[in-house]
Amino acid sequence: MNFINSPSLHTTARISYSRDDLISLNLHSTHLKPSVTLDPRWPTEILRENKRRGARKRPRGKRAGVRNRLRAQAHRAPLPSILLANVQSLDNKLDDLRARIKFQRDIRDCNLLCFTESWLNPAVPNHAIQPAEFFSVHRMDRTARSGKSRGGGVCVMVNNSWCNNANVTLACSCSTNLELLALKLRPFYLPREFTSVIINTVYIPPQANMDTALCELHEALTQFQAQHRDAALSVVGDFNSANLKRAVPNLYQYVTFPTRGNRTLDHCYTPYKDSYKALAHPPFGKSDHAAIFLLPKYKQRLKREAPVQREVARWTDQSVGALQDALDDADWDMFRRSTDDVSEFTEAVVGFIGKLVDYTIPRNTIKKFSNQKPWVDRTIREALNSRTAVQCGDHQREHGRVQVRSIRSAQGGEGGEATLREETRDTVPAEWL
Repeated sequence: MNFINSPSLHTTARISYSRDDLISLNLHSTHLKPSVTLDPRWPTEILRENKRRGARKRPRGKRAGVRNRLRAQAHRAPLPSILLANVQSLDNKLDDLRARIKFQRDIRDCNLLCFTESWLNPAVPNHAIQPAEFFSVHRMDRTARSGKSRGGGVCVMVNNSWCNNANVTLACSCSTNLELLALKLRPFYLPREFTSVIINTVYIPPQANMDTALCELHEALTQFQAQHRDAALSVVGDFNSANLKRAVPNLYQYVTFPTRGNRTLDHCYTPYKDSYKALAHPPFGKSDHAAIFLLPKYKQRLKREAPVQREVARWTDQSVGALQDALDDADWDMFRRSTDDVSEFTEAVVGFIGKLVDYTIPRNTIKKFSNQKPWVDRTIREALNSRTAVQCGDHQREHGRVQVRSIRSAQGGEGGEATLREETRDTVPAEWL
């Protein structure tokens, strides 16, 4: 409905539109624009855009860089992040250390704090040098075997958010040539190719015999690698003028910048290529050694290598029976009559058996991942999946029964325990040791 004013007649005419007329006008209209354009005469509230001045469109994905990847997964990195420093008396550097842990995110989330020349003695307890409640302290103070009464010593602080405090000390050595503290750690997350982490903190005094120190360190590292073949090994510390690659050539050194003056005295060694990226940090207090922050660059084997697909034969009872029937029905005299040469006869028979195997034995395509252990087969995977399903569900009693059955079967059946008691009835318990 519309009203038209006529100035000449001073009257108002009323025009009515039906529904069909309105639809027809809408369909035949040509002056409408397909989209609304902004008019500068509109109010500023309508023209305002929710954009900052000079803002760019945010790119898709995540920010690249080793530091950004580490911050995104601070306690789930493939290798531990390490802060290495020669503090020259840890006792009077605690305020600096606590301040860095409180106000610097990278130091607070660091997995391992490794210090050389701690200058500690048994009179200083661990809780006195603990910088925060979520760090556990492991240390090796200088003893009389070093020939000096003070100085030296190494200390390792483990972040409990990355690993629990149930750590194992593999070696704690102090001599005139070498001071070594080795810890075996089992963090909450590790790539499948590693079973544990072995961190070796080393201090070689300047007046030490470098060849003797390297020999002692080489023997210790060889023993660790023999006992723990799949452990992630790292060696950090103050080596002064020693070079561990002379004794162990297959290691990689990642500290490439000077750490004291124009010399590189603090080193980091691992047997894996592209494992760490070293960054220089300010020294602690009046120490003349720069602190080193080691960011893990290591990529898991699962991400570096693509899975391999291959075909395997399924040797089930049914397929083996079908193959046996095919071999029984074969006319072997035909091969004997075909040739008198033993080599040709063997080649023909082997080829015929191979054809029968391909025809009767079904084959499956499996995917093998690069971090999969060679001894993990289908039976082990099924056992692990069944155990996980029982343990995660509401079947704790069934889980207990499975454990009892496994123990009894390992003991030799239901009567294994009774047999053991019968055999040891007349023996003395002290003789069992």
